[in-house]
Amino acid sequence: MRKKMLLISTAFFIASFGMFYLFLKEESVKRFAVEGFIEKWLKNNNGTIATYIQDGELEDDDLVKGREALSETLGLWMEYSLLKEDQALFEDAYTQLKRYFLDQNGFVYWKLTESGKKEVSTNALVDDLRISRALFQAGEKWKDDRYDQTAKKISKYIVKHNLYEMSLTDFYDKKIGDGSKVITLSYIEPDSLKQMEKQGVMDKKLMNSMFGILKNAPVSGAFFPKSYNVEKKEYQYDQNVNLVDQSLVAYYREKNGYSTKAFNQFVKREIKKHGVIYGQYDRTTGQPIVEYESPAIYAWIILYCLELNDKELAKIMFEEMAKFQTKDSEYYGGYSIYKEDTHIFDNLVPLLAEREMYNRKIIQ
Repeated sequence: MRKKMLLISTAFFIASFGMFYLFLKEESVKRFAVEGFIEKWLKNNNGTIATYIQDGELEDDDLVKGREALSETLGLWMEYSLLKEDQALFEDAYTQLKRYFLDQNGFVYWKLTESGKKEVSTNALVDDLRISRALFQAGEKWKDDRYDQTAKKISKYIVKHNLYEMSLTDFYDKKIGDGSKVITLSYIEPDSLKQMEKQGVMDKKLMNSMFGILKNAPVSGAFFPKSYNVEKKEYQYDQNVNLVDQSLVAYYREKNGYSTKAFNQFVKREIKKHGVIYGQYDRTTGQPIVEYESPAIYAWIILYCLELNDKELAKIMFEEMAKFQTKDSEYYGGYSIYKEDTHIFDNLVPLLAEREMYNRKIIQ
């Protein structure tokens, strides 16, 4: 009888442990509503992720229309897959990269048509950095050499072609064989550069030169410069300050331990005064010059707050971001500032912030 009870207890323990394991596994790959929204409304027939729900027409190749797909989107989707620890999702993104965005030399097209056609001849440094970092991390996480090899190919290409003097710059146009002489500060993502130096595809001198540009940026009021002109060796400011750029610069500076005190005070002051963060501000007066808000801005500020370990401010930003999420229509789960359309950036960045908040057990 005792032996029978022991067998029953053992079987019960194994079954319970198995159920608990499945529960943990399910929790680790929990799918948020916005992920389902993206899959339903923003996936093209070829699997690439569209920029908008609605199609559109533009005459300027430097802008994005309707269902075009961006390397920016691909990099953010890869980053999300890693946070979610979902290798199947990451592998799908890797397939899109290899099939549509990446050429044999390591050049990544910054945008594609809905059908996957390449009509541009430039890359985008910030997107390539994000993609290469995600690939290096995935290679380490899932022990897959394919990811590492592709990451090195992309990294070596940008170090060779996006380099001007001692800085990587915004883009390289392979059609004319020349690139930008400017680096936008919100493109200097420290973790990507550190990963490239660690992997031996960037030397420490170049990495530190990039960090110096980020660190030495002089603050104007509460705001950082927009960019640094490598050729002229001077920082450049926008009079109309975009809070997406500012939030990213603050986030990246905080990642590297550089002061963001003025920006932090600005965010807290705006929340106290207006209850919201607006999309653009006048650099001189510090006053909002638009009436719109953006879920992407709130999302980047959330990630910035988490870097500061300011969970309370992160929660406030999360509540403001949540105002833009559709709860009760056919667009359930999506974030939007439009009535019947949305931008992928306003969904993917909130998705990253939500997942990070969830992983840290700040939200349920």
